[in-house]
Order: sequence, then structure tokens, then C-alpha cells
Amino acid sequence: MTYSVVRLDNVKAVYTGHIFSVKAPEELQNGFVGHLGGFVNGEREVRTLEKPTTTSIDQKGLVLIAHSPINYDESTMASASEQNYKIEAGEVVRAYELHEHDIFSVTKEGIDLIGANATVGNYVVAQDGSFKLKEVATPVGTEAFVGKIIAQEAVGTTTVVGANGAIGHVLEYVVIEVIKNVK
Repeated sequence: MTYSVVRLDNVKAVYTGHIFSVKAPEELQNGFVGHLGGFVNGEREVRTLEKPTTTSIDQKGLVLIAHSPINYDESTMASASEQNYKIEAGEVVRAYELHEHDIFSVTKEGIDLIGANATVGNYVVAQDGSFKLKEVATPVGTEAFVGKIIAQEAVGTTTVVGANGAIGHVLEYVVIEVIKNVK
């Protein structure tokens, strides 16, 4: 299975903002989003991550999951790919606070797209019962978080390695600019 990859292109929290430690409530992937919850019982720095609901989508902003992808399986070059990294339930990971005009990129696996590819000019919003963003042609207007798809980029190469095939991946990123993120 191929997992989502995230890129923090121009996110304010990387330089001067909040990067929260959150405990994954279930298996997650980089590029997923959620609502920042309260502190985990007995912890002073680790918070919970809440899955968006129909009600919370209109009331709470989102944080972006972007954790360092560490794959311990290095038996092959392909197994070390970021696309093989997933976040296990219970793992404490990084969640970045998003601000208006922040730009980040998520591979297509991390977004529920309308079609096979993202459409530049469309928007992404939180969706009920999922940590994935969802592409929409136009936002309803009541969402606390709205991002605009400003580009789609293919990054990477494939290298032929003899009779066994190829290694390497071409990652198809959807570039998103934050239009609104209510705190």
C-alpha cells in the first residue's frame, strides 16, 4: 500500500508558530488533518487529535500532521521510500498550526479527490468522520478551514534496475494554499 506524503512548502509554524505533539488515535498518514484536542491525561505537552465531525467542521480549525518519516526497514531501496511510512495508533507525532496564506503539499493519496486528479482552482475542506481532506468545487461557506488547490506537481524519477524492474517513485503532489483556518 502507498501512503500519503506531505511537504511543508511555506508553513509559518516551521519558523515561528506552534508545532504541537499529538497522540495518534488510530493509524494516520502524513498530510492528514484533525482538530487539536486537550492534553492527554498525565501529559503536559502531548495533546489529543480529534477526527472532524459534521458539527466541528464549521466550528474548529485544523492542524496538519507532518511527522519525520523514519522507516526502519532498509532491506531494499524501495522500502525506505516516504510512501511506505505510516503513523501507528498511539504514536506521538507533530501537528502544525496552519495560518492564512500557508502553503503545503500533500500527495494524492492523502486527499479524497473528485476525480483521478485534483483540479487547480478547486478547494479542500475537512470531511465528516475522516482525517483526510476532501476536494470540493466550491466551499459551502460555513467551514472553519478552507484551502485552495493552486497547483499539481510531479516530483521524482523512476530508475530501471535490471531485469527486476524499477525503483524510485514519482510523487504527485497537490499544492494547497490556506484560505481560512479559524482557531
